[in-house]
Amino acid sequence: MNDDPHILQETKTKIMQVAHDLDYKTNFNAKTLATGGSRSVGIIFPSNERYQTNPFYLEIISGIGSELNRRGFVSTVALADSTDQIMEIVGTMAHQAHITKYIFLYFEQNDAIRDYLDQHHLDYVIIGNDPQTNRVFIDNDNQLFGKLAGEKLLTMSAVKHVLFLETQRNLKFEEERLTGLKSTLTSPRKVTTLSVDLKEPRQALTDIQTNLTGVDGIVASQDELGEFAYQAFLHEEQPLPIVTFNNLLHGFPDRKNIYSFDLKPRKIGEIAAQKVFELADFSQHQLFLIK
Repeated sequence: MNDDPHILQETKTKIMQVAHDLDYKTNFNAKTLATGGSRSVGIIFPSNERYQTNPFYLEIISGIGSELNRRGFVSTVALADSTDQIMEIVGTMAHQAHITKYIFLYFEQNDAIRDYLDQHHLDYVIIGNDPQTNRVFIDNDNQLFGKLAGEKLLTMSAVKHVLFLETQRNLKFEEERLTGLKSTLTSPRKVTTLSVDLKEPRQALTDIQTNLTGVDGIVASQDELGEFAYQAFLHEEQPLPIVTFNNLLHGFPDRKNIYSFDLKPRKIGEIAAQKVFELADFSQHQLFLIK
């Protein structure tokens, strides 16, 4: 939002468009706190551009901002195109702005930024989950949502063979939603998976269209994949039922063959901001699920 030279112009343009769509308001107090003061909480994006331009994460930030405002705090965002640049920003936040509390919008193993905060004894919570990591996590109950997706699909059609669309990034929430889906769509119903490259929209659409033999329903791990599935049936008189997640893409409510679950990203942000203040121990694995 501040025309940071570390961020590519293409990324800036996409972020500003998403912010405009969400009616995002810049908090000018956060700009001043970036150079001094400690009534601010750091929000750390990953360097992956697909996170940076995803409206789901701006909704989370909106929830964080709402809770911080209630407490008389504001947010300062660490956002750049590489991990090294984000590390530099976080270092400035910690040592010049004296920010002591942080919220990660992602989880990665062997994260140098988390290691840095640990070394300096700074508090943080993570949006996501990893049972093997002794930290505080806030996440959706993704297995439950996967189960509900299967149940919803059955109300839309008597499906027998469902195609589950996922990204090629091996994301844990996709694995959990697939597990929940399979717990509902048991034998003789069949669930197959297709990994789609979000960076190649045309190829993604082709891959979906060529893997529909025998398929009578689709569950997409997120709305962006659900949009590709919708495009695959754009000119069909009887499109397949599609269930997806996030409920953030415009137009879905008007499409009779698509249902998108609201994952309550604003609530996730609010709970993350609450826990970063309320908890005394951040060194044990704690998981707070949003249902």
